[in-house]
Amino acid sequence: MVKLTAEQTFKIINYLLAHPTTSQIEISRNVGTSKDLVNHVVQNLEGPGIVSQAARQHLELKEPLRLLEAISIERPLSKLVTNEIRTEQTEVSKVERMVENCSAHSPISGRYAFTCFSALSKYMEYYISYPSVHVYSSNPEQLSKGLVRGRGDIVVHVLRPDSDLIFRNTRLMKDLTIVEPIQVVVDLFCLGGAGRDGAMKLYQGLIEGNAKKQKEFQTKGDQQGKHKDSNKASASSRKKLLRRTA
Repeated sequence: MVKLTAEQTFKIINYLLAHPTTSQIEISRNVGTSKDLVNHVVQNLEGPGIVSQAARQHLELKEPLRLLEAISIERPLSKLVTNEIRTEQTEVSKVERMVENCSAHSPISGRYAFTCFSALSKYMEYYISYPSVHVYSSNPEQLSKGLVRGRGDIVVHVLRPDSDLIFRNTRLMKDLTIVEPIQVVVDLFCLGGAGRDGAMKLYQGLIEGNAKKQKEFQTKGDQQGKHKDSNKASASSRKKLLRRTA
């Protein structure tokens, strides 16, 4: 099977997870990878039934859970952890703010982006909180040095980014930089344990939200089409009326 975590392949997988109904052409165009690579990845996923396609114009992700499982085997989040720092704080929000301040006031610390439960809590209400903060850093060692250590409850897991997608698609929410939703899903699943429950709840919300937007867009398009047809009919009636009166 193709290596799912290879740089270009991972971009295709991320897009497929975020857009479970798509096409090979659409993936190639929006991700910026070759059509041959997209076709190669799709064929590898089609064999075990993870995706299905009636034609290149219609591709559907049938088993997102199996795809996430395959990714997590290749990419356990523990492999990306460079440092684990126990802080003096007992509240996750204060630790998140400490990380943000450390990056903001020390440019050498580089870029950062929260993921896992820190990011999950910004995208949705989640009933469980964990005494841990996972953060990607472009300079993990420097960020780790800037964090105040202690004997509190909260541990910071500093991660090295393994894809340029991580920092490319970040979002600012509540004055904190976090990875995009689909990356949160992947990271939580790769974290394992309770992370998988959070991953699937967020993923379900994303897919339902996208489906709702697509339906609204289609309805709006249908209404605009009917409005144009109505205008054409009115214009045609006026022309006929003018001919009769001329």
